[in-house]
Amino acid sequence: MALQGTIESFGISEIFQLIDHQGKSGTLQIHTSDGVARIRFLDGRLIEAWSDQRSPAELIGSRLVRAGLVTPVQLGHALEQQRHNLRRIGDILTRMGAVRISEFQALLAVQHRETVYKLLRLKRGRFEFVPEGVELEEGVSLPMDVGGVLMEGFRQIDEWPDLLKKIPSEKSVYARLEAEAVPAKLPALQAKVLGLVDGVRTVREVVDLTRAGDFGGWEALVGLFDRGLITPVGAVRRIKPEVRPVYGGRAGDWVVGTALVAAGVALVLLSSAARFDAFRALADGLEQVRGGVETVDARARTWANREPLRWPPLTR
Repeated sequence: MALQGTIESFGISEIFQLIDHQGKSGTLQIHTSDGVARIRFLDGRLIEAWSDQRSPAELIGSRLVRAGLVTPVQLGHALEQQRHNLRRIGDILTRMGAVRISEFQALLAVQHRETVYKLLRLKRGRFEFVPEGVELEEGVSLPMDVGGVLMEGFRQIDEWPDLLKKIPSEKSVYARLEAEAVPAKLPALQAKVLGLVDGVRTVREVVDLTRAGDFGGWEALVGLFDRGLITPVGAVRRIKPEVRPVYGGRAGDWVVGTALVAAGVALVLLSSAARFDAFRALADGLEQVRGGVETVDARARTWANREPLRWPPLTR
């Protein structure tokens, strides 16, 4: 008889613990508005977990490519063979010699655990556990302890928000601070991540290459950031250049004042008729001088601040 109910009345973790405690074998199906997820158990141990609504990026083949374990060409060749012999992609790739069995098993286990971690966040849905015989495929699945998976899942739920506060985007790029000395007892995963940070790879690319899962890679990056060993690219403080006028003081006043003194001396030496003509020419000249100074000074300010500055209109 199948065990069934709603997640609102019987949480995911309680279902897992019940299956684990009773050593059951079978398939747990979880139905939500997003689709159906399936988890297989053998004698109470978690064998595999997957969702029917997986995106292409979540498929194990894509994960192997992003982790640097196989090339796109090798994956394409394996997929072509799969169309003819219907074997699992991991079996084909290991037979081809493209990836070691241990590497494939480790990455597949990461995929199964991350599926479970996402399911632990569910608040609504229904479940059904169907007892049935389950066979362990040699060289494919690794049995996992349910208690350990649940403990790690709850830890990640608690700590993810703090990690995302420090590194909020998977599209960010970080660079290593060469001047900083690397601690002698740096954790192994942080040491691996430090070797991957190059100022070019994004957070997503670094996390994928760690092969430790999203949380593990992200946590290692945050650890390096807290130690002051890495910094976001483009985070160098840029000091805004100080705006200096072309001339000391206010350019227009200085130039116009100098011109007036010179003009006054010249007017004294001229006759009355000549003074009138010279005065008119002086007024026109001062307008041109002021306009020219405004143009030069505004250009200097524009290049410094990258925004136009306007002088107040000249009053006569």
